[in-house]
Amino acid sequence: MILAARKVRDLGNVDTRRQESAEVPDIFDRCRHFLEEQRSASKDDLEVAQRVIFGVSPIENAGPWIEHEGRRMLQFSTNDYLGMSVHPEVRAAAAEWAAKHGISAPMGARPLTGTVELHLEFERRIADFKRTEAAQSFTMGAGAMLGSIACLARPHDLLIMDQLAHASLVCGARIAGASIKYFKHNDPANLERVLQRSDPTRPKMIVVDGVYSMNGDIAPLREICDLKDRYGARLFVDDAHGNGVCGEGGRGAAEMLGVEDRIDLHAGTFSKAFGTYGGFVAGPKEVIFYIRCLAPTILFTKSAPACVVAATMKSLELVRKAGDRRKKVWDNARYLQSQLRARGFDVGDTQTPITPIRLGDSAAIHCADILRRTHGIWVSAVVYPAVRRGNGIIRVIPTALHTHADVDYLVSSLQAAKAEFEARSAASTTSAAQPTAAEAAAK
Repeated sequence: MILAARKVRDLGNVDTRRQESAEVPDIFDRCRHFLEEQRSASKDDLEVAQRVIFGVSPIENAGPWIEHEGRRMLQFSTNDYLGMSVHPEVRAAAAEWAAKHGISAPMGARPLTGTVELHLEFERRIADFKRTEAAQSFTMGAGAMLGSIACLARPHDLLIMDQLAHASLVCGARIAGASIKYFKHNDPANLERVLQRSDPTRPKMIVVDGVYSMNGDIAPLREICDLKDRYGARLFVDDAHGNGVCGEGGRGAAEMLGVEDRIDLHAGTFSKAFGTYGGFVAGPKEVIFYIRCLAPTILFTKSAPACVVAATMKSLELVRKAGDRRKKVWDNARYLQSQLRARGFDVGDTQTPITPIRLGDSAAIHCADILRRTHGIWVSAVVYPAVRRGNGIIRVIPTALHTHADVDYLVSSLQAAKAEFEARSAASTTSAAQPTAAEAAAK
């Protein structure tokens, strides 16, 4: 009897726990909701989005011309501004080190067995390029931003971030547990109001991009430097898209605006103008030493393979001397943007080769698909969550290896693709408005 009673009681407890469990939201619920949200889009939009955004890219997807599924296609999608990813000297450097040491060496994280003399020489050259006391390299660009912010800030610190700051910077701030305040994009007056309202005794750092990857605009670094000096803040600039491209020497937006020596920490990636892989942060020696010792993206990940470091060192050497290529990038960018504006396309307030063609989500996806399938042009549609809902763009990046003839073909093809999409949309709307045969008979 006692055993039977215990069994009944235990079964009752199990049922109660199940009921309680059923009332607790499942952490995977948001995944299901996201999927349902995607399905709520039109079937046509969803199919095209899957093809354009998650379709298979050709492995050799850099350079102005690429091969895909047996077709030769004009490519305007990558961030390979100077064509370094296909530079024979960069490829040869990687191949030479890979042939000697394999693709993984050295094995291990940097604090253990992952640091070799090549890493240290590479970091000395980065510091020389950025005109700072020291530099630290990272296995990936996002890791440089996330890891540096995560170890520099603490819960009692204040990070003041541009509202369009790169996601890796925001992730680093959240990991640090610091207080975060956002200011309106590229708005020094709003930044000053945030600074005025902050506790003057609280450690604070302003965090911005040098060049914003979706809009192509440049941070007002002169004004931001004035404010950080006035209010006793530090300044961290992620210039992933400016390094190699902006400034006569390719040292980025800070060089272009004449404020290199006023930036506290310069950061960037090698996956854009340098055409390789990895990232860095450069600044005062004691700060870089601190980051080297404490950044989670250094401590808890394998060091960069020597073959990648060797390729990036060669690319850095070439980028410093690539004045002609930089001029060509800017010439192509000005020509492209003037041609697009002349034909009524909205490219916003871009100040760099990044060219966002603002079409809206559905138009961006469908036009990118038409360009690929009909015109043999590979471009990328960028939609939510990379940009706000409804603000979809086709982001075009002209490089030093493109010609004006390439640009002309892109612009004329884009006009044709937009006209085709609009005609389809109009036909679809008209068709939807027509009653079916059954509806007509019922009337």
